[in-house]
Amino acid sequence: MELTQSGNNVLLPQIIESEAGYLVGGEFGGDAVEVSRSESGLICNCFIAQVSEGECEHVRAVREFIASIPMSQDRPMLSQADADYYLSKLGKLDGALAANVQSGSEQIDRIKLWLEMEDSKIQRKKDYYILALDNWMHLTGESTKQLVNGILKVRAQQPEIIIDDETTVLRDSRFKRTIPEKQVIDKTALRKHVVGTGEEIEGIKVMIKPHKFSYKITHHEKEEPNNGNS
Repeated sequence: MELTQSGNNVLLPQIIESEAGYLVGGEFGGDAVEVSRSESGLICNCFIAQVSEGECEHVRAVREFIASIPMSQDRPMLSQADADYYLSKLGKLDGALAANVQSGSEQIDRIKLWLEMEDSKIQRKKDYYILALDNWMHLTGESTKQLVNGILKVRAQQPEIIIDDETTVLRDSRFKRTIPEKQVIDKTALRKHVVGTGEEIEGIKVMIKPHKFSYKITHHEKEEPNNGNS
C-alpha cells in the first residue's frame, strides 16, 4: 500500500477524503480502493471485506488516518509531486473509461446486428400471416372481425400528400394561410441583463452554479529502443 509521511511523522497510506468517503491508495501504485461513509460506519467493497467478518486493510487505514489527523484542516497539504501523481492517476482512469466505452460500443454493435437479423426473420414470417389474413378480410367483405385470438380490422386510409415544391404550392391562394407572428424570449438579452445587473425579474429563477474544475492529460509518446543503429 502506498505510504505518505504526515506532519506528525506517522506513515499513512495515500488517502483522499471527500463527503462521500475516502479513496485509499493501492499497493505499489496499484488501483485505489474506495471506502464509503454510511450510517452503519465505513464500508469497503474489496474482496477481503466481502469474504471476511473483520475489517479489511483499507478500512483500518482510514481509521488510522482519522485518528492520526482528526481535524480536516490539519490534513497534510498536497505537494506538486503529489498533484502530478494524482493527475497521472486521472489519466489512467480516463484511459480505462475510454477502453470500456470502446468495448461496450463493439458489443452493442454486435448485439444490434444480431437483433436486426433476428427481427428480420421474425418480421418475414409475420408478413406471411398478415398477407393471408388481409386477403381473407377482403374476401369476407367485413371491416371488423372478432375471433377467439383477437380482432381483425380493415380501415380505409387517407392519401398521403408529399409537397415537393412549397414555393409553387404557395402561389395558389386557395392553399395558403397566414400564421400570426410568434413572440419568443430573447435569452441572450435576458442573460446579459441578469448577469450585468443581478436583477432576478419576475417569471425566472437564477441558479448560481459552482466553479467548474477541469483537467487535461499530457500523453507522453513511448520512445523506441535504440539498437545502436544510427
